Amino acid sequence: MKRFFSGPIIGLGVVILLWAALSSFRPEIIPPPLSTFALFFSLLPGVLLAHAGATMLRAVTAIVVTSLIAVPLGVAAGRCRLIDRVLSPVSYLLYPIPKVALLPVVMLLFGLGNQAKVILLILVLFFQMMLAIRDAAANIPDQYFTTIEVLGGGPLAKLRYVIIPAGLPRYVTALRVGTGTALAALFFSETFATHYGLGFFIMDCWMRINYPEMFAGIIAMGVVGGIMFALIDLAEYLLIPWNRQK
Repeated sequence: MKRFFSGPIIGLGVVILLWAALSSFRPEIIPPPLSTFALFFSLLPGVLLAHAGATMLRAVTAIVVTSLIAVPLGVAAGRCRLIDRVLSPVSYLLYPIPKVALLPVVMLLFGLGNQAKVILLILVLFFQMMLAIRDAAANIPDQYFTTIEVLGGGPLAKLRYVIIPAGLPRYVTALRVGTGTALAALFFSETFATHYGLGFFIMDCWMRINYPEMFAGIIAMGVVGGIMFALIDLAEYLLIPWNRQK
């Protein structure tokens, strides 16, 4: 337990020390850590909670929808060569495109509301998640499926006892990597045509030259990301017990 908490505490302490050092050089731009944290907690019950809730709701919605689409397609592509031949070229063509470059297209097609922002996040997460699941499903040795068949298991048994356990570690890794990218894209998208979200709050404070509240919003963005990564780690701990570190 001590080892679990000591690492984050040390890391946070180093960040605060560096922050304090930078603040001593340009206090008019970078406010001191203590006053910023005090402002963060004073704003948290009201305005920050509303903006952080909007950001997290968009991110969680995108993760759930992406999982429902990408996981079945990834399994199908991994176990069926024909499906893989159809999906892989499209994925390799679209995956390298920066998804924020598609934001104007998404807004033209789906409007300026939450739907466009969630769809942008789905585009960010989809290809990484689908390709990770595809590779996991494709690399399962055939003898595992043969064993299930000998024991009288059908397709559902293969899915439950072979494909899902093989794909979960890759899924969690893709989700962990994709979440950081998705939050960055969400920050960008929240600066357009919205009045709720941490991206809007931070940029609004910047334009009003309200740097203390801007940094409080940055802290809130870090807290949202930290909560999401902690939930992913918890899911990994509960769902993939064979990956637990001693």
